Amino acid sequence: MMSRAPDMRLLSLRIRLKSLLQITLIASAAFALVACGEEEAAQASSDTAPLPAVSVFSTHVVSEELIKPVTGTGTIAAHKATDVGPLVDGIIEEVFVRVGDRVAQGDPLFKTRDVEFRLRVQELEAEHRLAEAEARNSRRELNRIKELHGKGVASVGQLDNVQTKSDIASARLSIASARLDAAKQALTDSVVMAPFDGVVTSQDIYEGKFMSTRGGGGSMGGPSGVVQVLKIDIVGAIINVPEVHVGQIGVGTKARVYVDGIEGVYDSEIHIFNDRVDHTTRSAEVRIGLRNPDYLIKPGMFTRAEFFPPPRQALTLDRKAVLGIEGSHYVFIADAAGRAKQMPVRVSQIDAARVELLEGLIEGAEVLVGPAVSSLVEGMPVQIEAAYDGGQPSAALAPPTSPTEVQ
Repeated sequence: MMSRAPDMRLLSLRIRLKSLLQITLIASAAFALVACGEEEAAQASSDTAPLPAVSVFSTHVVSEELIKPVTGTGTIAAHKATDVGPLVDGIIEEVFVRVGDRVAQGDPLFKTRDVEFRLRVQELEAEHRLAEAEARNSRRELNRIKELHGKGVASVGQLDNVQTKSDIASARLSIASARLDAAKQALTDSVVMAPFDGVVTSQDIYEGKFMSTRGGGGSMGGPSGVVQVLKIDIVGAIINVPEVHVGQIGVGTKARVYVDGIEGVYDSEIHIFNDRVDHTTRSAEVRIGLRNPDYLIKPGMFTRAEFFPPPRQALTLDRKAVLGIEGSHYVFIADAAGRAKQMPVRVSQIDAARVELLEGLIEGAEVLVGPAVSSLVEGMPVQIEAAYDGGQPSAALAPPTSPTEVQ
């Protein structure tokens, strides 16, 4: 009996340990189930929570008058240019000017040897005096014979004979006068004068060269001019304009001219419009007159011009509101529920701050803008804080009251 008592106690202890283990396992399982339920509940709560609204600004599509310049490039040309050659045949005896000299109209440029012309003038002056004497004598004889014929002493035949001699003498005097005038003009033409105010830009002939006025001026096919003179107190900017813009400009269109190497801007207008379009460059030529009293602008300089057609009405938008790439631009607007909505648009660049809206929105449409717009996704809730103007919030963005010049 004594030996069975420990065995019973041991068995009872094992039963109690087994029961305790089962209870522990059941408690652990229950705890795990409870924890799992709490995690699922938390996940479900997270999935159903609303997203926070993205803070943005807004701007508006506005209508304004735009003057979009038409641009072209070209070259400066002189108002007048001439290769001044001799007026009479002969040897160039002296050149009075050099390249770079400024001359006024009537200033002597060069001289052809005039010895022969002076001698010719002296000879013809003597012939002219002889013809004058003969004409005076014939007139006196004619007057005397007319008097005698009136008294019946001289016959009609005598009168006719004296009249003919007087007419011949008068004609000879006229010929002598004309030949003398021509000789004097040739003597005067031996010194060539500047045809207009200008500058001497080249010299092709020097002293000692024989020059002819026939066959192109120079002997043996040489240069036709001794010096070249350009009139540049007024210069012309010859500008090539792409043919796509030809219909927007014409004579009288305002122009702004920039000349390489010269600070400042020259305001003028189109004075000449060449109606021919070059089929190789697909451009038309226009000419703009520029006053150049100080001769600062030089012929041959490269120039660029902007032309300003009449203003036109256009829709404009802040450049920062437009996203996407060329051909796939879009903007964000806020729908009635306060969520971001993507709208495709077609735009044209005006300047660094604005674009012209060609398609997609109407005047007054509110468009989202601001640093957070680039991260928006369709359907995101948005909170519009204020209007936006040039990077700073403002109360509103109103259209200008006068035409805007597009740079």
